[in-house]
Amino acid sequence: MTVGKVTPFSICNGKIVYEDCNQLLQNAVRLPETYRRLAELSPQAHAKKLDKRLGYKISKIEVKLLQKYKAYDLPEIEESNKQHYKGTQAWIGLHPQALQTPYNDLYEALNILKDYNVGKIVDIGAGYGRVGIVKNAVFPESQFVGYEILKQRQREGNRIFDKLNLLNSKILLEDVLEEEFDLPRSDIYFMYDFSEVADLTQILDTLYDRKNDYQFFLITKGERLDFLIEKRYKEFWQANNFIEVGSLKIYSSKIDLTELRKGVCNGNR
Repeated sequence: MTVGKVTPFSICNGKIVYEDCNQLLQNAVRLPETYRRLAELSPQAHAKKLDKRLGYKISKIEVKLLQKYKAYDLPEIEESNKQHYKGTQAWIGLHPQALQTPYNDLYEALNILKDYNVGKIVDIGAGYGRVGIVKNAVFPESQFVGYEILKQRQREGNRIFDKLNLLNSKILLEDVLEEEFDLPRSDIYFMYDFSEVADLTQILDTLYDRKNDYQFFLITKGERLDFLIEKRYKEFWQANNFIEVGSLKIYSSKIDLTELRKGVCNGNR
């Protein structure tokens, strides 16, 4: 499947289709070519086209959420018939392509780590599960577990996983800020600005306490996380450096990333 270009038709179940036959899709999501950057498409445009090809109903779901809850950037008004989603920040009202990280960036970040042994990937604030799709082009045997607070997003992500026969990917409906939540051991953690600073600190504290226990990579996105790691969790980057790729940053608990970063900067990955 080539996103953004005219593609030849195929025959599926006796009908002419244009790269939307389920078997073709199942094959395509496992190919690196599906996620590589295209000169004629921005990462956001590429992601929008790929979402459509995969059959996501993201816009429809987000519109319904906005009908039920107040947008994240509007003030709370007691007499309003709509209130913010209670609990953590759910980013309702944010544009779908801003809500999620582009496939291009996710693939490039994972591809940088392709030579490492990765058995499990955990996504904290998984949204619709893009990481659980992209990882199949780099780490097809790894297990993906995403955590999402909104059941509408969780169900849609798992529906697409089932459609694509991604047996090693799943999104769990769980609040990672609950006291009883136990963040599992993983080789890669994805983390975004999913909530307020105090909430992000809670998860970062857990990971920071584990940095000497086992090797893991932490892939982050967001200004709040950048600020916290730079100011409060300096050892994450001072000891082992970090790699910037697209909108993401890669940190490591034990592996020195200096040489790998040089290779990325020189275009060797």
